[in-house]
Amino acid sequence: MLARVEADLRRGHSHPAMQRLASLTATYPDDLDVRAARAALCRQVGNIAEAGRWGFLTEDISRAELAAFERAYPAAWARLRALRLVADPTDRIGPAARDRLTRLTTQAAGEPPGPVVWTAAGPAPADPAPPGRDAWWALAVVAPILMVCGLAGLGLVTALRWVF
Repeated sequence: MLARVEADLRRGHSHPAMQRLASLTATYPDDLDVRAARAALCRQVGNIAEAGRWGFLTEDISRAELAAFERAYPAAWARLRALRLVADPTDRIGPAARDRLTRLTTQAAGEPPGPVVWTAAGPAPADPAPPGRDAWWALAVVAPILMVCGLAGLGLVTALRWVF
């Protein structure tokens, strides 16, 4: 899986290697080896924020990388979503990474939208917004549009009756 990435890097082709790693990360979001390889390549090309992002679940991350990741994603929920996790990795990561992830989920619980639960699709708010809330917003947007269209239609009918 990572052999083609290593071959690209031996040839000095970091861009195709980064593209392959991005594809592998999307295909295997919970593969810690892919994340570590992506972090190492980001580190190599000098992108410390992304090195912090992809190295967040590894034991090999510098304070500068972690700080850059936190600056790039200031909100805890944004950082948690940026990790692009599907399953809860706490049983597969080392103690330092587990502490970081626990701290991050605790921080996210203190921010809107609230506490974190792990679902089949990854981390999600424990108490999602009530289902009717989106319906009210839709009504607030659609109702004025329908009123304007109705008035325009009435004006058109009135103008046509006046002309004929």
